[in-house]
Amino acid sequence: MKNRIPRQLLLDNNHVQLINLNSYVHELSPVSHRHDHYMIMWITKGHGSQLIDENEYQMLTNRVFFVHPDQVHQMKDFEREGWMIIFDESIYQLYLRFHTADTGNGMMRLGRNLPYTDLDALGASFFHHVIEMLRLQLSTAAGDIYALTHLISLLFLHASRHRRNEASAAQLSDAKQLMSRLELLIESNFTTRTPVSFYASALNMDTRNLNRMVKKESDFTVHELVEKRLLTESKILLASSALTVKEISYQLGFADPAYFNRFFRKYMNVTPVEFRRSKTQV
Repeated sequence: MKNRIPRQLLLDNNHVQLINLNSYVHELSPVSHRHDHYMIMWITKGHGSQLIDENEYQMLTNRVFFVHPDQVHQMKDFEREGWMIIFDESIYQLYLRFHTADTGNGMMRLGRNLPYTDLDALGASFFHHVIEMLRLQLSTAAGDIYALTHLISLLFLHASRHRRNEASAAQLSDAKQLMSRLELLIESNFTTRTPVSFYASALNMDTRNLNRMVKKESDFTVHELVEKRLLTESKILLASSALTVKEISYQLGFADPAYFNRFFRKYMNVTPVEFRRSKTQV
């Protein structure tokens, strides 16, 4: 059995982190790894290359990379300058909620032909100012999740204007196309407690074969992807809504609030009430 690809854990329960690349080194960077975060990496001055899903890309000045947590990443050169903006699933799902057109077709989409875009001088200036605002926002006690989401949204939206050689759906591999369709299905059905057989049927696949393909592409089963999406929505609602825990449990499709408590504690090691309290403390 092949060794599992390690995950680089950097968020430390934060929604967003801004990391200066000039002095950044992590023990997993030079080996193949996945992340516990989404990543926007802006090279302000650089050379060398990095691997994303085993494809090598040059780290050119004013090149911006977009890396999904399920992609395999490896740095091949530590001589570079720039910024790394990392953020969690809650931020990304809020971004998609505000910009639904990017669901399954945005800069973070798995299977994109090129995981980067190149900025012109105006774009680089824009990125500089937004990152400065991000830095200021993160210097506050908590960093408002909506303010952080909107600032990261600005980076996504501006970068989308500079796309180059974007792949069409026909250019994607069958597996990548299937993953994109599955992600859209999960987004529409994750609160309905829909069985895996539903997703398999919708994609005209056998349940076992679907799980095998998804595990290969993402390192998760279909059920685990649905659970991840449920957990993300749970954290969003607990951190940013006035709904009671009972109301949230029903909104997320749990027939019994006690079951929701067990589900949340299983993944977070705290109850929903304890999680909410930790997010509202100043």
